[in-house]
Parts: sequence; C-alpha cells; structure tokens
Amino acid sequence: MEIFAENATQKLYEASMRGCVATLNTLIQNDPIILHKISLTRFTETPLHISALLGHVEFTKAIVSHKPQLVTELDSFKRSPLHLAAAEGHGEIVKELLIANKNVSMVADQEGRIPLHLAAMRGRVEVIQELISAKPESILVQIHGETALHLCVKHNHLDALKVLVSSVDDEEFLNSKNLEGNSILQVSAILQQYETTRYLLSVQKIRVDLNSLTKNGFPAFDGICRNGSIQRNLQNNPTKETTTKDRTTKVRITQLLQKLKSLWRRLTKDKRDRYKKTRENLMVVAILLATMSFQIATNPPGGNWQIDTTNQGCPAGETCIAGTSIHAYTHKDVYHTLTIVSTISFSASLGIILWLISGVPLRNRVSEGILRVGMWVAVLCIAGAYILSMSLVVPYDKVLDDISTYYEQTWVYLLMGILFIHAIRFCWWVLKKLFMGVIFVAKRCCFKKKKQLDQPVVSV
Repeated sequence: MEIFAENATQKLYEASMRGCVATLNTLIQNDPIILHKISLTRFTETPLHISALLGHVEFTKAIVSHKPQLVTELDSFKRSPLHLAAAEGHGEIVKELLIANKNVSMVADQEGRIPLHLAAMRGRVEVIQELISAKPESILVQIHGETALHLCVKHNHLDALKVLVSSVDDEEFLNSKNLEGNSILQVSAILQQYETTRYLLSVQKIRVDLNSLTKNGFPAFDGICRNGSIQRNLQNNPTKETTTKDRTTKVRITQLLQKLKSLWRRLTKDKRDRYKKTRENLMVVAILLATMSFQIATNPPGGNWQIDTTNQGCPAGETCIAGTSIHAYTHKDVYHTLTIVSTISFSASLGIILWLISGVPLRNRVSEGILRVGMWVAVLCIAGAYILSMSLVVPYDKVLDDISTYYEQTWVYLLMGILFIHAIRFCWWVLKKLFMGVIFVAKRCCFKKKKQLDQPVVSV
C-alpha cells in the first residue's frame, strides 16, 4: 500500500510538470485524498508550485478547484505558487490564484519579497496590473527600504514603472527614498537611465532635486530643461524666481566644472607620479656618482705606499709615507687635479642626495634648475676623473693621446649641444610671452575702441 501511494504521488508530480489534467483526474478518482497527502511527502514544493512555475493554466485551475488551500502553501524558501507565477509572468495563472485567495499576494518570502516585488523586478506588466487590482495596498509594501517603484527603476523596466506610478495617488510615497536616501528619480539619474528620468520628470507629483541630478552627472538634463518639462517644479518653490534658462546655464556650468576638476585630478596625478619617478631616478644616479667618487679617493689609481720610504721610486729629498697614494708624489699635478674633480663630484652628489631627502618639492623651476646644475657638475667631474685616472695607470703613447683628444672633444660637443637646446627653449619661451603680451594689448585696445563706439552720440 505504501509503495502504491508513493507511486501515485510520483505520478502526480510528473503530471504537474507536464500539465496533464487527465492524469490528475485519474489519480483523484483512484485516491480522493491524494492532494491532502502532499504535506506528508518529501517534496518541498507542491504540484501547484510546479504548474504555476511552468505556466500550465488548465492544470492549475483543476488542482485549485479540488484543493484551494494549496494556494497558501509555501515551499522551502517561503514562496507561494503566486510568487513563482508572478516572477515568470503567467498572468492567467496569477488571476486564478488571486480568485482563490487574494490575501496570498501580501505573503512575503524569506527575503521579504511579496509577489508584486518579483513582478516589478522582472517587468511583468500584466501581472502587476492583476496584483494591484486584487490588493491595491500591496504597492505600499517595502523590501529593505525599497518600494516596488525602486525595483522597477533599479532593473530598468519603464513600462512596469508607468503602471505602478499611475496606480499611486500618494505624493509622499512616490517621492519616498531608499536606505541610501535616493528617490526613484535620483536612482534613475545615478544609473543613467535617460528615458526613465525623462518620464519621471514629466510626472507632476515627482519632486525634482536639481542639485542631485547634476551631481550624478545626468548628461541629457540640458535638453530636458530646454523642453520646459521641469518648469512645474519651479512653481513648487515660490522663493526661487529663477527661470528655466538660468537653470540650464547653471547645469552647464556645473557639468563643465566637474569635467575640469576631473581633468585637473588626472593631470595632477600624472604629474605627481612623474615627479616621484624623477626623484627616485635622481637619487639612484646621485648615489652611484657619490660611490664612484669615494672609490677614487680611497683606492687611488696606481695604489698606495706600503711602508715609509725614501727609495723605490720616491722623489729625491722626500719621504713617501705608508698608506698615501704613489702618484701623489710621482705625478703631483695630475693627481691633485684628479683629487679636485673627485671632491667636486662627491660633494655635488651628496648635495643632490641631501636636497632630495629633505623633501624639497621638484615642482618649481628653481628646484629643478639646482638639481640639473648639480647633476651636470657631478657627471662632468666624473668624466674628467676617468680620463685623469687613465693617464696615471696607462703608459703614455700615441693611442692614449688620441683617445684623450677624442674623449674631450666628445664631451665638449655634447655639452654645447645641450646648452644650445636649452637656449632654443628659452628663446621660444620669451617669444611666446611676447606674443601673448601683444595679443593682450591688442584685445584691450579693441575693447576700448568698441566701448567708445558703443557710447551714444549727444547732439547739441
């Protein structure tokens, strides 16, 4: 008997999936209380849930006629058959379920949504009309601070929104705000739903917050203002005598300022990043130059004397002290020059490092010029220290003489080229300033002349 009952229940659910009314009638004839045994089964949905979800109108009518109580049964998510039919947009089924029990349209599922909310989220216009007709107060039910109107706007269903708006007479409800403090008009502007925003602006009872619209960057607002569709809102605020044209100008100026601010942020961000990278690169180069200069001073070319001596190549009449440079005695002029350029390079590098770590900004010409001059001095002195060191450790011959000549010429030409480029830049800057000054003077002259011409002539 138990196996037979289980098979009958299985056939009942299969019939609900196919929408087979004949099978349903046969099962009821064999077991008149089979629909009453549904609550004893392992299934979380009733056959009515399945037929309502799949849109089997005749099967739904048949099962409701045999047991109307199934209309109020809930599944594991606390959804009634009306929830499923409303979400899927089955208008005929929704009508039959409401005829059986109108109160089920106010039942909320585990997420707090009534059937009207699901219909609004899916844009089911026919279902929305049926639900409002059966229970007009259902439109006032909110979910997490949002009304069915908010849900229509949020999911971009304009036709469904029009049905809901036309069904509401309460102005306060039409302008109610969600938990974020946004009305349906503000939500449409935030989501940039231009067509929806135009429609809401045409509704007399919708209040317009101009600052909110421009703040949320509604680009089509200029055209709306020109069409005069928000002029009704100016009448609601008699303290403001601003015309539509003035509002349009204000919106344009606000949008222009927002674009300029955005552009300025982007430019300053790029500039800050560039200055940061420049500071890091200068720090690395300065440390490298300081290290090279320090190495020349502590490890001079040719080595150091190991002991105090007056022999072994030490100049006559002098005592060569241990630890001092050999070439400091044997090639005094070259070594002293090497010491000077190394000291200058080392000092310039340390000065650049101190300048950078002290936090002095690089965003002005003075700071940039000081760092540029310091780098030039350090690099040129290191270049000079290289050729001086070569002359001390490499035997003198024609090849070394040619290398030294070409080396010096290369650096001279390079320095002259750099100075020439900067001279051209400076001349261009001066010419540009002069040109701008001439234009400014010309404009002032034209303005004065026009002002004189515009003055009325007084006849005697």
